[in-house]
Amino acid sequence: MSRVLPHDPALPQLAVALDPQAMAQVFGAALSGMQVRTCQVDRIKYRPGRNCTVSYMLALHDERRERDFEQRVAARFCTGGDAARRHFKSAGRATVASAAGPAVQHLAALDMLAHWLPNDAKLDAPHVLHDDAALRRRCLDEVVAALSGGRGRLIDHRTTLVQYVPETRVCARVELHLQHEPRASVTTRTLYAKADVERRGAVTHMVMQALYASPAQARGRLRTPRPVLWQEAAGLQWQFAVPGLALLDVDPQVGPAASARVGQQLAALHAIPVPASRTTTVQALHQQPRRVAELLGQVEPAWKPLLTRLVGRLEAGVAGLECEAVVTLHGDLHPRNVLVDGEKQAFVDLDSVRLGPAVIELGAWVADGLYRAVLDGIATRQAAPSWRAFLQSYASASGRAVDASLLAWSTAYNLLCQRAYRCVANLKPGRFEAVPALLALADSIASAGTVDAAMSSELEPA
Repeated sequence: MSRVLPHDPALPQLAVALDPQAMAQVFGAALSGMQVRTCQVDRIKYRPGRNCTVSYMLALHDERRERDFEQRVAARFCTGGDAARRHFKSAGRATVASAAGPAVQHLAALDMLAHWLPNDAKLDAPHVLHDDAALRRRCLDEVVAALSGGRGRLIDHRTTLVQYVPETRVCARVELHLQHEPRASVTTRTLYAKADVERRGAVTHMVMQALYASPAQARGRLRTPRPVLWQEAAGLQWQFAVPGLALLDVDPQVGPAASARVGQQLAALHAIPVPASRTTTVQALHQQPRRVAELLGQVEPAWKPLLTRLVGRLEAGVAGLECEAVVTLHGDLHPRNVLVDGEKQAFVDLDSVRLGPAVIELGAWVADGLYRAVLDGIATRQAAPSWRAFLQSYASASGRAVDASLLAWSTAYNLLCQRAYRCVANLKPGRFEAVPALLALADSIASAGTVDAAMSSELEPA
């Protein structure tokens, strides 16, 4: 799919940065005795007028050893020669040779500073996760002890990196082959080890303990991963893998039945008290639309009139949240963070759990359904049966009717501050050109004061 990019005079290298063929040549120039077979853009974080961080997956061929392997590279593209300053500043940070050879690559012509994994500008955990000996020495004995009551013995393990967000977080799947007792048969346990730059793992671990020990979990009304261990020294939070596939992969349109199950489970999550350290305040909800609108207006001035009108409506309506009770929010609720295993569902990626008004998360689910309708080029009214089933199920399970005007506010808020913002910040193919439709949809809902405005929208899909 072709990629439509914003015009950013401060980052003229943006088109090259997001061109896999061009970047294959850039990275190939840093290699010796190796060939770049393919280069794929994995993740993007774009800060208009400032920088753009891109992670790549390279498929490499080692000509000397006649082997193929993959290599991740994270590159920050800067403005005003800032890459050179960052390169100098990071000179004292410990690095190791990557599997491909390079550790850090500076290219002044693109104002680029690239880190070849396991090197990262801010994260230390990739070094441990990429070194089997270091992982076993520093972490796995304690993990095995936690799993076996101190009686188990590690036979073997295998580590696979499953998520890497440069300078932000990393997640690896670790398969452990162990004996729980001497002379017992070898069993396999699959765990995830997660780390983030803010080292929130200690709080995440306590939150997950509270959820896993809740009556809702025991009665089957909630399913979340079982926490295992928080390791302060390595900055790793360990948790059991949950069987299943992402809801979006199983049911791309997220039908009413699946959406209803999410609503029922979300009601259980919202009712469980947890020791979360972050709160979504009304003040923050008041300030965020203007911040996002300023950024989007910088990217495309033609959007400013609509953004100004939308922000005004959101600022006028936020006071309605003052009396809303604070509950436990998932914090990043969307169909990829719901795993499906037959008729069972589980909430995963609980690193963003926080406190806040329940309607924020209800609007987030509705906004996600509308957003995917826009991306898929279908009428937004076709998403209605799914979000209606979700809301009805939530209301039934929670015993609370959903306020229609607050839901409309939250849906419009999420369309702007989550969906439209991420379309710009992530720059995935097809996303940037969807922004005008998302903004118009948000404005229509905010103006009408009801999500039903999406049913009669005449907006053209992107």
